Amino acid sequence: MDEAGNLYLDGKPGRTCTVRGQEFLFFSGYNYLGINGDAEFDELILAGAAKYGWVFPSSRISNTRLSLYEECEALLSRITGSEDTVLMPSGYAAGRMSTSYFDSTVHNAPGSHPAILQHRSGCNNFKDWTEWLVKAYMPKSTVPLVLAADAVSPLTAVVNDFSFLRNLGNPAVIVIDDSHGIGILGDLGKGISTALPSNKNLEYLLSYSLAKAYGVAGGAVSCSKERAKFFRSLPEYTGVTPISPAQIYAFVNGQHIYERQLKKLKHNMSLFKSAVQELKGIANVDGFPVFILPKSVNEPDFYEQGILISSFSYPDPAGQKLNRIVINAAHTENDLHQLAAILNSILPAI
Repeated sequence: MDEAGNLYLDGKPGRTCTVRGQEFLFFSGYNYLGINGDAEFDELILAGAAKYGWVFPSSRISNTRLSLYEECEALLSRITGSEDTVLMPSGYAAGRMSTSYFDSTVHNAPGSHPAILQHRSGCNNFKDWTEWLVKAYMPKSTVPLVLAADAVSPLTAVVNDFSFLRNLGNPAVIVIDDSHGIGILGDLGKGISTALPSNKNLEYLLSYSLAKAYGVAGGAVSCSKERAKFFRSLPEYTGVTPISPAQIYAFVNGQHIYERQLKKLKHNMSLFKSAVQELKGIANVDGFPVFILPKSVNEPDFYEQGILISSFSYPDPAGQKLNRIVINAAHTENDLHQLAAILNSILPAI
C-alpha cells in the first residue's frame, strides 16, 4: 500500500489477488459472476482467438464482416427483450451514444453515471426526481420527454424503482444505464428490463457495460430497430474498432457458464447476508452483491487480516472514503464466513 493508500496488484483479481507476493481475499472491483479467472471461460476466449483472432482489424460497416457480432447482438436483444442491440467498444461509449443525440432535452436523474449524464438534476435523490417528473409532466403532450437514469447505484447499493413511469401522461424515451444490473438482476440475470413498466407511450434505450457481470471488455445499447439503425450510421459506431472477437465468441458460447455462476452468486449473497444480518449499519438491497459498510469501518482492519475491500472517495476524491464489500461468484463459503467473522468482531449488533 503506497502513501495514498493505493494497492497495486501483481496479477488478475478473482476470488483472491496478490500484492507484492502476498495473497489476499478479494472483495473489491465488479467481477460479479467471477468470470475473470474462470478456467472454462478462459478456454473459450483462447478458442475464439484461435478462430477469429484477438482483434478484428476492420470497421463493422466494411464489406468484409464477422457474423459473430450480429449473433451476439441478437442474443443480447433476447436477454433484454429488445428489438435490436448495437455493440460498442465500451459501456461508456454506449451510454454517450444513447444520450448525446438528445443533448439539451435530457432530464437526468440524480447520481446518473457520466456515460449518460447530459444535465445534472436539481433534485436531491431519485425519489424526489420521480415525484417532480410526474407532477411536472402529468398533462398529456405530443412532445416526448427524454429521461436518463442508472438502473443500479453500485455506490449506495440501491436498485432504482421505475414504476413511476406508469403515471407519466405524455410519451417518453427512457435511457437506462444497466451496467450493474445486466447479468445479475432477476432470476435469469436479465437486468432491469424485467422490472420496467410496459406501455406504448414509453420507449426504452438500455445502455450497459459487458464487463461488470459478463467479463467482456465492451458495451451495448438495446433499443428499437429504428434507433439501432440510426446509431449504426453514427461515426461513434462506424469509425471504431469493434470488441475483441475472441471475447464475443466466449460470451456467445459461454451462456451456460453465466447461468452456473449466477446460481453461485445468489447462493453467496444469501449466505453472507444471513451471516451479517444482526450487524448495525450495513446497507444492501436483495439481488445486488454490494454491501455498503458504515463510516466507522476502516480499510486497514481488513487488510491486516488478509482481506481487500473496495475503499475510495467518490465522487469527491478529497472526501471521505466509501467502504464497500463486493461479493462475487468465485468466493467460497469459507471466504464469506471469514469476512463475516471480521465484521462481527468490529461492528455492533442491531
